[in-house]
Amino acid sequence: MKSNFNICTASDSYKMCHHAQFPDGTEKVYSYFESRCGAEHPTTVFFGLQYIIKKYLAGAVVTEEGIEIAKRRINAHLFDGAFNEAGWRYILDEYDGKLPIKISAVPEGMGVATNNVLMTVENTDPKCYWLTNYLETILTHVWAPSTVATVSYHAKQMMSDFLFRTSDNPEAIDFMLHDFGARGVTSFGSAEITGAGHLISFMGTDTFPAIDTTMDYYNAPEVTGYSVPASEHSLMCSLGRDGEMEVLKNLLDKYPTGILSVVIDSYDYREFIKNAYINFKDEILARDGKLVFRPDSGQPNEVTVDVYNLLEERFGSTTNSKGFKVLNPKVGILWGDGIDVSGIRSVLFTLELRGISADNMVFGMGGGLLQKMNRDTQRFAFKSSYQERNGVGYDIYKQPIDVSKASKKGKLMLIRNVATNELETVPWNATDDAAGLNLLEPVFENGELLRDMSFSDVRNNSENK
Repeated sequence: MKSNFNICTASDSYKMCHHAQFPDGTEKVYSYFESRCGAEHPTTVFFGLQYIIKKYLAGAVVTEEGIEIAKRRINAHLFDGAFNEAGWRYILDEYDGKLPIKISAVPEGMGVATNNVLMTVENTDPKCYWLTNYLETILTHVWAPSTVATVSYHAKQMMSDFLFRTSDNPEAIDFMLHDFGARGVTSFGSAEITGAGHLISFMGTDTFPAIDTTMDYYNAPEVTGYSVPASEHSLMCSLGRDGEMEVLKNLLDKYPTGILSVVIDSYDYREFIKNAYINFKDEILARDGKLVFRPDSGQPNEVTVDVYNLLEERFGSTTNSKGFKVLNPKVGILWGDGIDVSGIRSVLFTLELRGISADNMVFGMGGGLLQKMNRDTQRFAFKSSYQERNGVGYDIYKQPIDVSKASKKGKLMLIRNVATNELETVPWNATDDAAGLNLLEPVFENGELLRDMSFSDVRNNSENK
């Protein structure tokens, strides 16, 4: 058992007695995972399954100790005899504690239009039909890293569009959105995997556990995200209002090269910019790097324009080939508080209307990136679509009045339509699957990880949509 994790209890309570509720003769339960139509973003970036498999599912995960703990707790929680002791002991005895399950999924990092299958799950032993949907709870946790990966991907497309129209520096996109979300999520476990989702599209992060995740679970040979020296209010306020410039001097002395980010709204951001110029103009211009001013208070659009104008007045600007103004490369602007993707779009649009290039800006998102989303943001669902009883297969589905929640039926494949070049979900057939047309690849079977992706592969899949 991995730490105190117990696969026997890692499910919703109501599923713990489903082994006794399926129709007699049930031998197979086949289910699929999708991002349903009506999601906030039209394309979903699938990510995080390998992390879940390596951390919770791979290897011998059913143990005698785990069974005994689950038996006591589940029977007390539900009713005496609720726990499927025979089913779990069968897995322990026959498979040495490895799960008789097959999981197939799209390559991680791939963007898939909503209303398409992303993953399928099925039992490989007819006596373990109950296990497929028992694992729904833990496998559905892929929604969170997939949603963050999706948000970051669409943010990158939007910001790239602004750079295309207003900038001569398209490579600025890689560091244009920084992850500030570690403190805003519920645990370090959440930070490590959701923050890794952001790193598929961007290189900037202060969520260091995400870097650990890409290296520990996705075979990255070196760090996959970067940050810079930066101040916070505890530093800027440490010598009081009159000592703010002394704090800035200390920072400039300690970091004469590279990017240095300084928060400027501890008191009056306008006074900060004026005093920084009066006292340290030469030092700022002599630095081998950029001093980034971070206001972070007030209405983002108005304050950002104001800060730009104050910096331009003092440090100057040039006009690029597209006719947009760019600050002296020794200074820049960061907005990193209380903003989301729509807020970033609004700021960049405001700057564009004023003839200011998008590459003057860097943004930091915390709650808006890792926290202000849920499973319904991309409308993720895990549903059974095929079952076998007494050797006979049955397509099953739900078709409620709300047609957006209708489920698919039968065994499924994801293919690329040759005529349209679009991804689409079709009924599974052995011929096309054998020919390699099915984009759902086997990733896990009977306790073994079958596909071990590198993080560079994940990033490449995202770039090659």
